Amino acid sequence: MKQAAKLFFSLLFILISNLSFAQDNRINLQVDSLINLAGDPFECNSVTWRIIANKKEAIQILIDKLDDTTMTQAIDKCKLTHLRVGDLAYLTLKRIMPLPFFAVTGIQCDLFRDGCQVGVFEYMETSRFKFKGQVQAYYDGKKDHLVWRQLDSNHLTPCYFMNNIRGQYY
Repeated sequence: MKQAAKLFFSLLFILISNLSFAQDNRINLQVDSLINLAGDPFECNSVTWRIIANKKEAIQILIDKLDDTTMTQAIDKCKLTHLRVGDLAYLTLKRIMPLPFFAVTGIQCDLFRDGCQVGVFEYMETSRFKFKGQVQAYYDGKKDHLVWRQLDSNHLTPCYFMNNIRGQYY
């Protein structure tokens, strides 16, 4: 009887481990597909929303992509050139958890022009590896205390509703 129980729990452990690996693998594939984006990366049916819907499970995978300089065909009004995979990872990550630029980098970028925070993409472009380390350190200090909070519906675009995303980590 003890042998059967031991076997059962061993098989249960393997099954749970495989399910966790499968979820991580699915999120990795979604994040890897950022390279294929063109145009507006945050159209409601974009893979970016499926990544955001993974919530906390996607954070580390996105951080790992921050230094990826591979150019995409995606655009953002706040950057003059096409977005890099690392830029897309950053923009997606910001929709899962706030990344206050000063708290992350120690650099104050509080000037906005046409709805764009001036200096952020320029900093990322020149200091990608350093920025990745700064975001990692910021996340490491916060990850055990992150709480998913509902956002006021006035702050949610139709894409949030369409993808059943109603909050953000704080």
